[in-house]
Amino acid sequence: MASTADNGNWPYPVSSSSRITEHRSVFLAHATTFKDPSSLETLLEYLRGLPRMKKTTHCMIAYRILTRPDGLADTGQDDGGESGAGDRLARLLELSGCEDVIVIVWRWYGGVQLGSDRWKCISGVAKEALTEGGFLKPKEPPKTPARHKKKR
Repeated sequence: MASTADNGNWPYPVSSSSRITEHRSVFLAHATTFKDPSSLETLLEYLRGLPRMKKTTHCMIAYRILTRPDGLADTGQDDGGESGAGDRLARLLELSGCEDVIVIVWRWYGGVQLGSDRWKCISGVAKEALTEGGFLKPKEPPKTPARHKKKR
């Protein structure tokens, strides 16, 4: 079950995804408001201090901050040992129009290589944490045009 938590060590609520288990690997994501890249270590220290975060093997990160006067975003990412994961997460933030946010995906490696299935897990937990935090709005189903009945 996803949740949102507050803590005195981090000034913003942190939303969490549900844990996804795939072939003994476990994936979990956190998302929170993020306005200054220099606060990254403070956030990571807080999250790593949570009891359920012990022994993670990968920490994939992407952030997008829209505070520049020219309207361009300050972005950053880290693969955390999963080659290409930071770029994928950064692309998710950009395409979704997320602003002033960081998403962090954690993986506990279960001993089985997942191949391309890991991308589904990484994206899934990231989207869930962003949605729980209100950064990613759920997509509305497309509206179907009303059908007119033909008169006989």
